[in-house]
Amino acid sequence: MKLNRKFITILSVAVASVLTISTILCFTDASDRSGQKHRMREDLNGQTLIQVDSTYITRTDLSAYKNNLTQSDTPLPDDSTLLKEMATKELMLQLADDEGVAASLQDGVKRARQLRKTLESQPRQVQEQHLRMLDTMGISEDQYWEDYSPPEYRDMLSIERLVNKLTTEMKTNQPDTITSKEQLKADLLTMALDEQRIVVFDPDIQLR
Repeated sequence: MKLNRKFITILSVAVASVLTISTILCFTDASDRSGQKHRMREDLNGQTLIQVDSTYITRTDLSAYKNNLTQSDTPLPDDSTLLKEMATKELMLQLADDEGVAASLQDGVKRARQLRKTLESQPRQVQEQHLRMLDTMGISEDQYWEDYSPPEYRDMLSIERLVNKLTTEMKTNQPDTITSKEQLKADLLTMALDEQRIVVFDPDIQLR
């Protein structure tokens, strides 16, 4: 996907904002990557809702995403809105792949180990909140840090590296005026839809 300089600049700021929020919440929420387990696979008996390039986002993925979001007090948006969020995140991660800055699973394992040690030094209240999250998820401490979190931190690292690359380009090239994060996300999604890189399988889903 070819992006102009202004769009790259907007993306760098938006992703940086997402990364900052994700770092703050890393002990209380680890959202499921929309399509990480579903690259290069066929439609699973009508379960696929949308396809973003080679990644399929299924009803199971959407349910898992909803379950993570229900840990907060914010009312859930409708399915179309949630799928827009999932598709946009997938597009960002694919851009990290395209730019050659995607992290490996081993990178995610290393980050998980570092953050586990960091959590152990946090106040008791923070640790108890983390344990309540694990109880809600129905997994053990070891399962979270060894199985669940490494893919999440791999994706976070991919975004972090993408931010660093785009920020360097921004400083070098002195790009145009930056617009808002929400505008960037809308532009990224619209571009992919216009290029027919996103396929919608469920007629009830509206991404525009």
